Amino acid sequence: MVSQPEAALTLAALAERFDLECPRGTGDTPISGVCALTPGRAGCIAFAEGAANSQALAESAAAAVIVPESLVDASALPVLVADQPRLAFARIAALFERDRPRPGIHPASVVESSADVHAEAHIGPHAVIGAGSTVEAGVVIGANTVVGAGCRIGAQSTIASNCSIGDNVRLGERVSVEPNAVIGARGFGLVHNGGGWEAIPQMGGVEIGDDVEIGAGTTIDRGALEDTRIAPGVKIDNQVHIGHNCAIGAHTVIAGCTGIAGSCTIGANCMIGGGVGIGDHVSITDGVIITAASQVPKNIEDSGVYSSTFRAMPAGTWRKRLALFRQLDRIEQRLRRVERDAPSSGDQ
Repeated sequence: MVSQPEAALTLAALAERFDLECPRGTGDTPISGVCALTPGRAGCIAFAEGAANSQALAESAAAAVIVPESLVDASALPVLVADQPRLAFARIAALFERDRPRPGIHPASVVESSADVHAEAHIGPHAVIGAGSTVEAGVVIGANTVVGAGCRIGAQSTIASNCSIGDNVRLGERVSVEPNAVIGARGFGLVHNGGGWEAIPQMGGVEIGDDVEIGAGTTIDRGALEDTRIAPGVKIDNQVHIGHNCAIGAHTVIAGCTGIAGSCTIGANCMIGGGVGIGDHVSITDGVIITAASQVPKNIEDSGVYSSTFRAMPAGTWRKRLALFRQLDRIEQRLRRVERDAPSSGDQ
């Protein structure tokens, strides 16, 4: 359970704040935190979304629950009624998040004299702020995080511990970066000289819009000449790699362990599942859903749901399928011969 504010809220106060319905005259029920529906927790509020939650709803020890209209009669607990219970729960849970650290620069941090750090920012121990960088009001920078030269960290953004923010990286407002993320590292740009590989200088930066979330261990490479760009509202899970010169459209979400090669353009409001591989210079239009573990080697020009690879199956069955795959060329050749040698309808 997340930490709690000093004074408990009531269901009536939550209903008024988030435009929810509070039936049954239970508005004075105190709420001091949030919890899962199962097993629930005294004093806390949970949520349920559909009939599949009916049994858990009946057994929950929560103080109250957020439900759709269809589940009001299924709960003996005090309820808040919402069209989207999960969304309402997320908004209420935000009231109980851990407090942000107090403003101030830790004496064990290193801040270059030309850096501009707002008095309302928090710089943790052993953090480094490079020359010419700007850290705006309400920013939190965790322990051991390095912010390079010429960066801008927008207001109310949070960079957790042990992150690396390279030179000329610009973060918008309310950006969240989880531990061990690396933003602005050198992109994988190489040219073959006939006998080996030589590095292409990566001289761009990274530009990240407002309200972007970047997961733990995620890497976003800087551009070669132009910037790598992440539009506002993008949500990136843990251990995602975004190559140099990529552009990710607004409100796209990317699940963990996805790899996006350099110079890709991904549209707005896309959903990319876990473990997806996207080849270099691929362009994906707006509103595309790519299911987990899919491979995307070519452009996607029409919105829709796209999948590849195979689901897990018993190993013996998979080996039989694999044997057939290896014979596909031969099977195709035989089929072509049969079609070629078969009498046409005019010969009968």
